[in-house]
Amino acid sequence: MKMNDTMSMAQYIAEDWLQAMSESVKNQDINSHMRLVSKNVHVYGIPGMDILNYKQWLYRRHNEFLHNRLFSLKYKIVRIKTDQQRRLGFEVEEQMMATEGRAYIISKDILLEREQDDNWRVVEENIHSWQKMEIGKQSNG
Repeated sequence: MKMNDTMSMAQYIAEDWLQAMSESVKNQDINSHMRLVSKNVHVYGIPGMDILNYKQWLYRRHNEFLHNRLFSLKYKIVRIKTDQQRRLGFEVEEQMMATEGRAYIISKDILLEREQDDNWRVVEENIHSWQKMEIGKQSNG
C-alpha cells in the first residue's frame, strides 16, 4: 500500500495492518496471521466468551484454516481514535465471510501497539456489535 498526500500516517499504518490481516486469511497463512497479533492480546465482546487471549486466537484461527471455515476478512475504517507514537486505535467495520454461506458484520475498536521489534500488532479488540447474514456458499478455488 502506498501512502498519499491525503492519508495520515495513522491511516496508512491502520490500512496496511488491515490489508495484511485480510491477505493472511485469504492465503490461510497462520504464521503471517499470528505475526500481526501480540502475545498480550485481549479481545472483549465475543458472544459466549469473556476474553479471548493469544492462545485462544491461535487455536480458533488454526481450526478455521484447517477446516476451511473462514473465506475472507474485509475492513472499512470508520475513524481513527488514538494516534500516538507507539499506539494506534481505530474503529472498523469488519466483514467476516464464512465458507458455509454466513457473513458477519462486526463493529469493533482495534488497538495496535508498535512492539519492541518495531512491528505493529493488535493488543486489544473491543467488539460493539455482531450482525449475521446468510449469503450462500463461498469457495476458495
